[in-house]
Amino acid sequence: MSMRNITKQEELTHISSYVSKLIKSKFGKGPETCYTSISDQYIVIHIKKFMTKIEYELVKNKDFATADKIRKTIMEDLLDPIQETLGEICGKSITNLYHDWNFQKNSGVLLATVKAEKPIEVENSVEFMLLRKEISKQSEFYQYQPNEQSLTKIGDTIYIIRTEGYILPIERILIEKGMHILKERENSIRKRYDTSKNRFNKIINNEIHDIFMIWDYEKDENYKIFYCK
Repeated sequence: MSMRNITKQEELTHISSYVSKLIKSKFGKGPETCYTSISDQYIVIHIKKFMTKIEYELVKNKDFATADKIRKTIMEDLLDPIQETLGEICGKSITNLYHDWNFQKNSGVLLATVKAEKPIEVENSVEFMLLRKEISKQSEFYQYQPNEQSLTKIGDTIYIIRTEGYILPIERILIEKGMHILKERENSIRKRYDTSKNRFNKIINNEIHDIFMIWDYEKDENYKIFYCK
């Protein structure tokens, strides 16, 4: 099938199928569902019901840290081929590919950032203004404020919030020295957002099912992905 002649839906299905099969070939088990969505800025792949036997045993014993470490270590081998294939299928330049997993809900996400072909319009809706205000309020709890926030909404069910400039100078120094001290803060932020879901639900007038978070410390960027029911 020529990539130039396929429909948008065929493109999404092709990506989902490719990622699902690649994961299965590497882990020996693939996800039950794999769903792809695309915007001008992002390709986001929602993965559900995927857990190996080893991961299952670790999760059963509440050893989420080890399960996450194993998953991310193995996934590292898949990121380059996935990034290259996404670019070929979509005809876009993929700048980065990230992943995050929630073992308690047995779900995960792959987030590809796309090189902009034209200036991105700034989102100024009331909904975004309220979201930005709430995110700033959440950030105050950890005594930091991002320099920049942008929102991308895909359909009615996916929100991607990108923030930039949230690392404190002392944290930057420690990171450069190889002292990865921010994992504890990451976990605290995840828990706080989970307990604050209702506040976000009221703003977007929808029910958030999954919240994923990705930190890129080299670029000083953070992505929050809300999946609604």
